[in-house]
Amino acid sequence: MTPVLAGLRVVDASRMIPGAVLARSLLALGAEVIKLEDPRGGDPMRAMPPLRGGIGVGFATYYAGAHSVVARLGTDAGNAALRALVADADVFVESFRPGTLARWGVGPEALRELVPRLVTVSLPGFPGGVEGADDVAHDLNAVARSGLLARIGDGLDTPRVQIADVTTGLLAGQAVLAALLRRAATGVGMHIEQPLCAGALPLVVWPWADHQASGAIGASDRLIGGRCAAYGVYRCGDGRRLAVGCLEHKFWRTLCELLGVPELVAVGLRDDAIGADAIARIATILAGAPARTWRDACAAAGLPVDVVVDVDDADVPSPWLGPLSEHIPMPDGADLVVPVRALPSFEVPPSAAAPALGAHTQARLRARGVDEAVIAECLGATVAPD
Repeated sequence: MTPVLAGLRVVDASRMIPGAVLARSLLALGAEVIKLEDPRGGDPMRAMPPLRGGIGVGFATYYAGAHSVVARLGTDAGNAALRALVADADVFVESFRPGTLARWGVGPEALRELVPRLVTVSLPGFPGGVEGADDVAHDLNAVARSGLLARIGDGLDTPRVQIADVTTGLLAGQAVLAALLRRAATGVGMHIEQPLCAGALPLVVWPWADHQASGAIGASDRLIGGRCAAYGVYRCGDGRRLAVGCLEHKFWRTLCELLGVPELVAVGLRDDAIGADAIARIATILAGAPARTWRDACAAAGLPVDVVVDVDDADVPSPWLGPLSEHIPMPDGADLVVPVRALPSFEVPPSAAAPALGAHTQARLRARGVDEAVIAECLGATVAPD
């Protein structure tokens, strides 16, 4: 199957995870991505350990198959390089502080005047034109401000995954595809603003709606918030945790029969004192055997019950992960098998390992007629990341 974005050219001047997730999603659909980096070390993700072939594994995973061009934006040479690259590009992505590129004369509006068909994408922290639009924010700030952090922990837990960063990149990918469909109809590009803070919102829409409607939060507190015996996490006899997702009556009834407590069938979804007692009784039973014992018994009964695993757990390489995993070539010649195939019906394998900083500068800029002196200036300050 021909990749759905074959022939699409993307110039990515963003930094860090939201832009990287967007780049990976477009690369996986067959787009060509030119990573435009500051010659003074490039994207900070390059230096984040562990390293493979001198490149951070995260960067190497997200940008496998991309090309790297170095140019210091804000300088005459850097701006000339950017204009040359977008002249035949379809999408331009950036994550600078709002207004920075415009002050340098290469903001999204100026680039679309130069290339009307160009789709430009900005990844700011917050929406433009509102109070606090220039505030600095990272993933943790976005999940804190949205109410999401309070929903996923006890208020003190720091998430060990980048939630808003990743969802922002995925939502930006969806927005890019929508903009390309619009361009196909009109012939004209458009600007996309995909704020980091918006990345957390799809996960809290229902709780926000509940609270606005009734002053209380419904299902995410009562039904799926750990207050009902049929849906929660329990500690087993070996210290490992078991995720019990028996919301449907047929599953909960079968689990109660399996555990020898048929009298609890009617109280699995209660969140009162009777429900709390049911949780305590189930916890006591599950503490009597290892998690894998319970998992195997529940699997045989067709129940949605799983051992809680981490990425370094021996249970993680499960059969279902196979079709969703990809061999990612690393800069040192090896490869890593990583579950990155979020759209398995459409994705194509990476064509090459992630590039060294500036590896394609000369070829890419010469092909666009950039003066040799400008290319030399772009390359002259190149410094490998520490």
